[in-house]
Amino acid sequence: MKIPPIILVVLTVILSVGSAGLMVFLNRKDLFEKAPVKEAKFTSIEFDADDTSYSPAETHSMNQLSKELAALKEKLLEREIELDSRESAITMDLESLEKQKAELSQIREDLSSRLAEFEQREGQDLSEAKLKEYKDTAKRWVEMGPEIASIEIQNWRQKRRFEEALTIFELLKSDEKAPIIAFMLNSDEDALIELADALAMRDRGLLPNLGFQDASAGLPAN
Repeated sequence: MKIPPIILVVLTVILSVGSAGLMVFLNRKDLFEKAPVKEAKFTSIEFDADDTSYSPAETHSMNQLSKELAALKEKLLEREIELDSRESAITMDLESLEKQKAELSQIREDLSSRLAEFEQREGQDLSEAKLKEYKDTAKRWVEMGPEIASIEIQNWRQKRRFEEALTIFELLKSDEKAPIIAFMLNSDEDALIELADALAMRDRGLLPNLGFQDASAGLPAN
């Protein structure tokens, strides 16, 4: 018996649909059910050598990294402590410097006041005869030269006559004082160098920044 082609086509379609439906039914869980979400698990920084998820080499490497990170953290903490100590020391140094600056300012004010008082008394304390004697001595120092003048000023100081020597020194002109001061500063004797510093600190003519007038101001002319 000959089967019509249309029937064969229909049978083929039915078998195909049936096979597809059977496959969908058998795999319905995979196709339509959602896969369960796995919770993330985090391991500690210390790794278990018996954990089969890591090889021994990986476990050793991670443990070594953990130790290095801990050592680095310790060094950073030590560095922070050291920086804090340095900051405290710098703060103390700044406070000490401010205190020294205040003390230096007070010393300058005292020196300025004393020299001002000395200037006011200068004309009253020196008689005409004494002033002439001082001027003659100042002239002699210039004629003797820096070396002899320096020795004589030093002798006056040793005899506790520094104030008189200073008064005579102030009568000299600036270009006459300079060679004497230069000789003292270039000397090998500490006493002469210290004497030069004392003259420079006390001579008003050598302290223009403090606002003092020339030492010879107000004195009679030679």
